Amino acid sequence: MSTEKYGDLKKVMKHELNIAKLVRDLGGATKTAQLCNVVRTAPYGWIRRGFISSVVLEKIKTAKPKMKIDLYFEEVNDIGKDKT
Repeated sequence: MSTEKYGDLKKVMKHELNIAKLVRDLGGATKTAQLCNVVRTAPYGWIRRGFISSVVLEKIKTAKPKMKIDLYFEEVNDIGKDKT
């Protein structure tokens, strides 16, 4: 995470995994669930919560070794008071 100071505010550049895009590119929720050996509705939960476990990411990478998961991380600007 990189930071830049703006007076008493700090601009924090962080990255978030775009789970919705990942699921879409894997063929949708049903195909992604089959690929990961989870229930059909699990990918919807990942998207809603904004969280996917490392175990699931490992399953995706094992099934699709040429998929570049790094491409699904998007930069997010978070301007606010320094929390550190």
